Amino acid sequence: MSGTGRGSGPPPAAASPAPGSFAAFVRLARVKFLFQSMMVTGFGVTLAVHATGTFSLPWYLVTLAFAWSTHLMTHFCNEYFDLEADRANARPTSWTGGSRVLVDGLLSPATSIGAAFVLLFTSLALIATMPTPPARLLACALTALAWFYTAPPLRLNYRALGEVSCAAVLYGMGPLLAAFLQSGPPCALLLWCTAFVAALQVLRCLIMNLADIEGDTRVGKATLAATLGPRRLTAVYAVGQALLYAGVAALAAAHVLPAPVALAQVLVAPVAAVVVRGLLTGAMEDRVRCDAVTFWASVQLPLTTCATMLGLLADMALGGRPAPALWSSLAGGTTVLFALWLYRAVLSARRAKEPDAAGTAEAAGRERGPRSEALGVPGDGTVPDGGAHGHGPGAAGAPLLSEEREAR
Repeated sequence: MSGTGRGSGPPPAAASPAPGSFAAFVRLARVKFLFQSMMVTGFGVTLAVHATGTFSLPWYLVTLAFAWSTHLMTHFCNEYFDLEADRANARPTSWTGGSRVLVDGLLSPATSIGAAFVLLFTSLALIATMPTPPARLLACALTALAWFYTAPPLRLNYRALGEVSCAAVLYGMGPLLAAFLQSGPPCALLLWCTAFVAALQVLRCLIMNLADIEGDTRVGKATLAATLGPRRLTAVYAVGQALLYAGVAALAAAHVLPAPVALAQVLVAPVAAVVVRGLLTGAMEDRVRCDAVTFWASVQLPLTTCATMLGLLADMALGGRPAPALWSSLAGGTTVLFALWLYRAVLSARRAKEPDAAGTAEAAGRERGPRSEALGVPGDGTVPDGGAHGHGPGAAGAPLLSEEREAR
């Protein structure tokens, strides 16, 4: 689905696949993001199971196949139509800036758009199997928004509409479709939980587009992040997160939101605090720290859907009406797979960070040494009050660093 596919391949330390190889195609597909759509599907199905007490395995499999097909379609589509912006992006992270497969010439752009069309037709075939006109209409709208996220003539992410359309597709329409195909009613709990994660996704997309802001600006790509600018975006993200979690607490106090669900959602709030701290301390101006910020901003969403799913199942068990055994097993298996993926992702990020951070510090010391000595400061690669990476204590320093870099 849309927007989640703006990540790059493995960290810079990873070996590049051979041109024209299957490994290059896998990197182009960015399969690591499929965990998001897998968790979204489980999230929507669990909301329906919570409401009805029933579960349909065939419709779960159709929903998951459609989610993955549409998600991969969007990745390939974005790679093709965002190629100019990706080429202009000199500072990609592991989660933003494209896969770099087309940028590095490992595969031709025709391969990417060809794969996108194959997956588009696959999604349309799956839509034809859906049982009701409302479900088919919702799936068609989802597919159209995902395609036109970067594709002309709409190019939503070039008109400051990408963040909202991405959230509407992946975390809005995605869970609703999963619930509808399970015959789940549009109850208040379904609507709140869907609105909650969709709003979180808008905030997450702001962070991802902030990381790409320099390359996007060079090619005239007017994302909402570029429109807001770093300072206002930081304020929007921090206030938005605070309001959303305050809403969780208020609904739980009013007994609208089951206590296990509210607790599960609030437990993920520290991840948002990590992202806010990074924004306020100039992390987006440092490649290694920026990579960490985009990682945690991305992980907040599948963590939230996973936690909510477990909270819903716990609420059913505590209420004396446990979920069907088959769905409990599938939900447990999904959670284990996601936990293993998260564990490996965190280890990979740490391994990539250590040598890269050392290389960055060494390069910074060589660059700043002569200038520091001329200023009467030891050439150790640091600046007064700048922290480990030479950044000031607050976000206000970030635009100044950008301006200084451009001036040089």
